[in-house]
Amino acid sequence: MKEAEQEQRQEFFDAILEYRYIREDGRLELEPFCVYLSHCFGFDGILEISPQPRDVYLLLLDIIRETLGPTGANRYIQHQRISDWTPDMAYIFPEKTKTCIHPSALIHVSHIWIYGIGHDLMRIPEPAEGGKYFAWVKEDWLAVHAFINGYHNAFYAFQKRIDKAGIAEKGYSLFEALHLSSRKNIDFDEAEELLKARHASYQAALNRIEAAINDGYFLEAITLEECLVSNCLFNFLDNVGVRLTNPSFHTLLNKILTNDKAYQELPIELFTAIDEWRQARNTSIHGYVTSRSDGLDQSRADFDVMATSTARQGRDFCQSIVAWYELECVNFIRHQFPSKRSGNIH
Repeated sequence: MKEAEQEQRQEFFDAILEYRYIREDGRLELEPFCVYLSHCFGFDGILEISPQPRDVYLLLLDIIRETLGPTGANRYIQHQRISDWTPDMAYIFPEKTKTCIHPSALIHVSHIWIYGIGHDLMRIPEPAEGGKYFAWVKEDWLAVHAFINGYHNAFYAFQKRIDKAGIAEKGYSLFEALHLSSRKNIDFDEAEELLKARHASYQAALNRIEAAINDGYFLEAITLEECLVSNCLFNFLDNVGVRLTNPSFHTLLNKILTNDKAYQELPIELFTAIDEWRQARNTSIHGYVTSRSDGLDQSRADFDVMATSTARQGRDFCQSIVAWYELECVNFIRHQFPSKRSGNIH
């Protein structure tokens, strides 16, 4: 293969890896998706088995109409006129319009559509056993696999961003509810109720901590803070497969720091600071006993200062750890499928 041709192929493949499937508003522009998918078949040298872009286009629209009915189809299939259309755009947008699919429709039918491209349009036999919905795409089809897998990752990443944005209002993650329902073999609605109840208990604990600090009950605040942080850490570890029985606060922190591959982002500074706070918590508890037994005014004064500082710092850590958990819990369901391929072609 000539060097210039190799460079062109690499440029095309790089463009596929960087393709923007989902717009910021969550819409999928359907025409370019269908055309570029066909180009990927051509890149892989299997254009003869590629479905026609128009067939891929119509398949999605038909599935949306069948699944969501005429009202849903009219609401979620949007045709936008291209004001700056030029003739060179005709091979992608021949009708001078963009067909934009709303994310509310994609959530319901995206997997059916991608599955149908392989098994309905291409007539690839359905698998005897279950598997990922785009298992019909062979990894040897370098560009096709990169394109379809990229779409899968992009759409799930978008859904998770929306889920995160809604946690503050709902009090729980839909992805965590899905994970919980699967892990405990319960209905999704039941999982939602469990997470709502947990959120309510967290908020009640935070309110009680604030009240205890305001009323000068610093040991009560510190005890509640340890319970709340421990509960978040235990729930997180349990959800990522680390099973523990009655672990200590110290054990939970150590397990978090030694299972760093389980998270998207690990705020090491936060957990290090919490471990330091754990030690201050121990000092505060022991300081209380010492100040009582010694009966010394200075000892009691020192305890009050330390207990006040530890309680207030613990309150801040509780808020931070709850916020961290709510960002991480959407990732309990992994959406990526590992690929053997890299970003370079040969």
